Amino acid sequence: MTVSKPQPLVEYRPALQQLKWQARLMVALWLIAQLAGGTAAGLSALSGAGIAVLGQAYFVFRAFRHAGARSAQHIVQEFYRGEAGKFLLTALLFASVFIFYKKVDPVWLFTGFVLEQLVAWIVPLANRNTQR
Repeated sequence: MTVSKPQPLVEYRPALQQLKWQARLMVALWLIAQLAGGTAAGLSALSGAGIAVLGQAYFVFRAFRHAGARSAQHIVQEFYRGEAGKFLLTALLFASVFIFYKKVDPVWLFTGFVLEQLVAWIVPLANRNTQR
C-alpha cells in the first residue's frame, strides 16, 4: 500500500473572494467608526475587523492546500488544524488588543469582529445561490 502525497489545491478563488469582501468591509467599518466616534472608535473597529480577517485568512490558506480524493485524510486534518489555529490566533489577537491598546472601544471592537464573521458566513451562501 502506498501513501499518496497531497496534491496542491488549484481552485480556491471563492475563499479568496470572501477575503476580498472582508477587506472591503474592514475599510468601510474603519471609516464609519472614525467618522462616528473618532480615532479610538476607528482603530477599535479596524482592530476587531482585522482580527476576524487575519483568522479567516489563516484558515483559508491552511485548509485549502490539498485537493483530490486521495488527499481526503489530509484535507480533513488541515481543516481541523486550520480551525484550531484560527481560534488560537483570534484569542491571541484579542488579548493583544486589550493589553496593548489602552483606548480600545469594546463596542466598536466587537462590532467590527462580528460583522466580519457575518460576511464570512454570508458570502459563501450568496456565491452558492448565484452558481445554481
